Amino acid sequence: MPQTTPELLLSNPWYGKGFFEPNQYKVSIERCNNGYHSCELFLKFIEQRIKIERDYMAELKKWSLTCQKEISRSQDYGTNKSTWSASIVAGEQHFYTHSQIAKDLQENVLDKMTQYRKDNYGKSVLHIKKAKEFEKDFEQAQRSWLKLLQKIDDTKKLYQETKKKLKKFELADKIIQSDTGTSDEQKRKAKDQVDTLKKECTAQESKYKQLIEDMKNQRPNYEKEMTNVLNRTHDFEKKRSNFFKQMFQEYHDALYPNKPDENLAGASQKFLNELKKHNVENDIAWWNKVYGSDTNTQWPEFEELKDSNT
Repeated sequence: MPQTTPELLLSNPWYGKGFFEPNQYKVSIERCNNGYHSCELFLKFIEQRIKIERDYMAELKKWSLTCQKEISRSQDYGTNKSTWSASIVAGEQHFYTHSQIAKDLQENVLDKMTQYRKDNYGKSVLHIKKAKEFEKDFEQAQRSWLKLLQKIDDTKKLYQETKKKLKKFELADKIIQSDTGTSDEQKRKAKDQVDTLKKECTAQESKYKQLIEDMKNQRPNYEKEMTNVLNRTHDFEKKRSNFFKQMFQEYHDALYPNKPDENLAGASQKFLNELKKHNVENDIAWWNKVYGSDTNTQWPEFEELKDSNT
């Protein structure tokens, strides 16, 4: 079976982006929340499976009682009747097998998953507590980094706006300087504006580059802090996945136990023993003796009229 991943199945806003980008850590928070929902879904399916087992048990008991009652009232006879009754009893023994399946699913899967969810996914009114804990740690690790990115973005915008403005003024200054009708004062003012913008642009460029350099210097520590929290979310998810793996094994063992079903084996042997006793010739002979040609037939004989006065 091919590997299935969320981006192949869902509209995933986190796919295709770098983890260290602003707020991208929320993909790991979502994974944590999804782990809780997977526990919920797992529990729902196991509860349904247990109900199926118990409903089957109830129907099997009902079936057995009805069949045995009708067989006992039937006109069948001999070893055929006793073997028939034994077949129903043998069939009913699956009740105990499915009772054990339901018990194992309840104790080894449902109860354990319920406890795991309780121990690992404490839930407040609005949040999964563990997810909220991770989120706070990510926010703390990213707080100063976001401030730095905001400064870089603001400085970049200011630098680029000033640069655009400078280009416009340089073009205007070029036109003014070549215009013979423009006064020297106007030409001087135009040149001063260009010089002022050049200084501003140079200062802003320097600040912009310095912030980029600051970002490069702070990046290793930022990535380290973010990775530390991310690794904790990995450990939490590994724990959940390993527990699910354990539960899948418990589920399998409940349905397909390695040890033989002693109840079914005993019931099978009893049924086979009864089946060995099934003897068509003996049944026919018994019936013939009780109802057929081997019975004592009462033939009519001559009878004198009895005198009622005697």
